[in-house]
Amino acid sequence: MRWFEEPLKIIDRVLIDRSLLQNREFDIEKVIDEKIRLGFNAEHFSVHIRGENPLKYIDFVKKYVEVAKKKGLKVFLYVNVHWHDVSDARKHPSWFQVNYKGSLIRDVYGSGVMPCVNSNGYREFIFDALRKLAKTGINGIFLDGPVFHPKGCYCRSCRAKFRKKYGIEIPKKGDFENKAHKLLIEFQQLSLKEFLKGAYDAIKKANRYVAMYMNGEPVRPNWVSGRDNVLLKQHQDLIGAEGGFEYYNLIESPFFKCEMTAKLLEAQAPEKPRVIFIAAKHSPWNREVLTPEELKVRCAETIANGANYWIGITFPSKELYNAIKEINSWIDGNEEYYTKTVDASDVGLYWSQDTANFYGGEVPTSDFTGRKIKVKRDYMKSFMGAYELLLRLHIPFKVVVDPHQFDGLKVLILPNTAVLEDEEIRGIRNFVEGGGVLISSYETALYDYNMNRHHSFHIEDVFGTTFMGIEDYDGYENYFEILGEDIPAPTYVIKSAPTTGVPLGTMYENTRGWYQEIEKSKYPSVVLNDYGLGKSIYIAGNFFQTYYEYKIASYFRIFDKILSRFYEYKVKVLNAPSSLSVSLRRKNSCYILHLVNFTSDLKRPIEYISPLKNIKVVLKINNENISEVEAIIGKRPLKKLKFYRDKIMVNIPKIEVYEALVFKTG
Repeated sequence: MRWFEEPLKIIDRVLIDRSLLQNREFDIEKVIDEKIRLGFNAEHFSVHIRGENPLKYIDFVKKYVEVAKKKGLKVFLYVNVHWHDVSDARKHPSWFQVNYKGSLIRDVYGSGVMPCVNSNGYREFIFDALRKLAKTGINGIFLDGPVFHPKGCYCRSCRAKFRKKYGIEIPKKGDFENKAHKLLIEFQQLSLKEFLKGAYDAIKKANRYVAMYMNGEPVRPNWVSGRDNVLLKQHQDLIGAEGGFEYYNLIESPFFKCEMTAKLLEAQAPEKPRVIFIAAKHSPWNREVLTPEELKVRCAETIANGANYWIGITFPSKELYNAIKEINSWIDGNEEYYTKTVDASDVGLYWSQDTANFYGGEVPTSDFTGRKIKVKRDYMKSFMGAYELLLRLHIPFKVVVDPHQFDGLKVLILPNTAVLEDEEIRGIRNFVEGGGVLISSYETALYDYNMNRHHSFHIEDVFGTTFMGIEDYDGYENYFEILGEDIPAPTYVIKSAPTTGVPLGTMYENTRGWYQEIEKSKYPSVVLNDYGLGKSIYIAGNFFQTYYEYKIASYFRIFDKILSRFYEYKVKVLNAPSSLSVSLRRKNSCYILHLVNFTSDLKRPIEYISPLKNIKVVLKINNENISEVEAIIGKRPLKKLKFYRDKIMVNIPKIEVYEALVFKTG
């Protein structure tokens, strides 16, 4: 096993280390000892390796790495390939990204410029630097970037290269009405892939033992940045993304962002070690240190979903340091249960990058994309609504991105997955026909890759109902009747006519107001259809988005009612609130059940976690011989085991922030 395939506890102390260096107070031995005492075994080390002279501190790096090796700290050298000072653009004008009008983009982080990966001059410059840095004795190199700017790039190199490849002029970025826009997305993705291959080859030629990876894409539309993790993974030894960078009003950001990103990366690159970058600050304020409870939750949900964490410390804090020691202690002595585990769940939530890019998805605030980019149609909220419902029902599930990942699933959820290609359609049909349960909603399967809307659902035969139109219910007092219960209607509804399907309820007519008389329509709210050996449940509205936006209590109840009618839960958690995330992983013959407690003070950043007591967990074990259950964070065997045919029940006396149960077979 290679060193970076073992559990990594990565620290980044870039601002603190730079300050020490600038003030001539940097003591190499002392700095490394401080990082090790906190419990880290690896780091991203930066001494301002960016801009015109990334080799300025190369001799210092060699000295630092020599000491780190003796002390057992693995060093990834941080190399910034997405930001330069504006002054560099005057020296090398052809290196940097320009907007559609041809003007230099100079607002990176408020003030700065962004290199273009298609500039031959920049490529030669940075590849030469990477070759030299790879010979310093470092263990790895981390590239912060490369990335395209939301407004770029339209430099001469990009324009000429695009024209040569596609035979047309490069379109304006963000102009989704232009049919060539999808070619621009493809072009930028392939440009980053070509650049990364060049960087990877340069590093490996200099030292094949140096591991390399870059700052990848979290769960969001990737047309803005051009980064496609699936394309880029083959030129990386690990894969990582900023799942733990959250900005401004944190209550607007999903509290499950880290685990959601970890699940996505596992789906996109299951064969690679995965890292979630977690900023220990309330972004963008570097001096506003993250609360200990918030940091614990983010790290717990990361390791609970098979990923490693990177903690970026921007300002000293004794309180934060104590929390970090506790977090790192979770892994110490338990490394085997965090090494090469696989997701053991049988429920899949489908992520469609095409739907996010072409149908529409809000782009959250980030360092790379700038302020939030809003859109008319938001697939992101549908995906996150389905995610949160599954999480709050304590259902272990995985994110899937490809029909080849449907094997072993019993339930597949398509939350307004509007854009589906022919291969995906075939995979969905085969899944249901073979006995799977499909749950879908709203405009799923209504569009092709070119955003042409089909006359009806492209899998109408699976849904058992035909598309007849969309109506905006606009948040008025409207209702869906489902399984005999009236619940608030989604904000947008689909009118359909069942063919082979059977309604599980009826939608009410649009009142266009409040306190109005309500009257049932002729349209179904939910359609159940038998297809082959399986079943399809189609929800005729943006159900999941409406849940995410309004957290309607009856949605939680009715989704549980629908799902449990057709699926036997693999894990049941009793005597626990919905604010407990559950993930199930497997290592050889052992199951590892991870439990992350979000029960808090109804604010973010979280400052208080309410401990849970006497939680009962029932695991469906399919007649496997479970001989022992151990709580590895609380470091105690759990003796109260009860067996019920193919199930085992265990009682957990207390869960603070995080616990992991290891079910061992004998």
